Amino acid sequence: MIHRPNLWLSSIALLLFSFVLPAQATDAAWAKVQRGGYTILIQGGDASGALSPSSDTSADCSARTLSDRGHQLAQKLGARFAARGVRIDKVLTSSTCNARETARLSFGSSTTEIFTPLDPAAGDDAARKTQLEHVRTTIISFKGSGNLVLLTDRTNIMALTGVTPRPTEAIVAAPAEDGETINVAGRIIFD
Repeated sequence: MIHRPNLWLSSIALLLFSFVLPAQATDAAWAKVQRGGYTILIQGGDASGALSPSSDTSADCSARTLSDRGHQLAQKLGARFAARGVRIDKVLTSSTCNARETARLSFGSSTTEIFTPLDPAAGDDAARKTQLEHVRTTIISFKGSGNLVLLTDRTNIMALTGVTPRPTEAIVAAPAEDGETINVAGRIIFD
């Protein structure tokens, strides 16, 4: 008689393992940002309610740009940072209305500035490289007791970290030991 592993038990174990690892990774990332000194890259919300890129760079952002779900998610994001006692030194946001509204709803009491290098990717390669270099330099030079939050789009996060973030995920970054590159220190899943 040939012994075959119970496929059902193996499937259940794999499923549980797939939920435990992201939760542990998220908890470890929360612990890091609670100590401070990190940069947290987040995608601005969009009209569909997900955190994702948008190209709305209107000068007038007085109209609501987020859907009800996006509005709730942005508020929940800020509440989670506050509940965990995460100190935010500064929030830099792209000039897109969705990123600015996400910043206001999530981190309203923190110092927020528009930082145009966080805008959607420049059209030509030289301008894009310069844009990303400004952001990389900002991350590497950050020295705070709290954390720096950057609200940008998925394309910029991918180019800076090599990670494709989920729609409701923050990437925690820090300078590498060489002082020239960026390390991904953790990932926080919000939803």
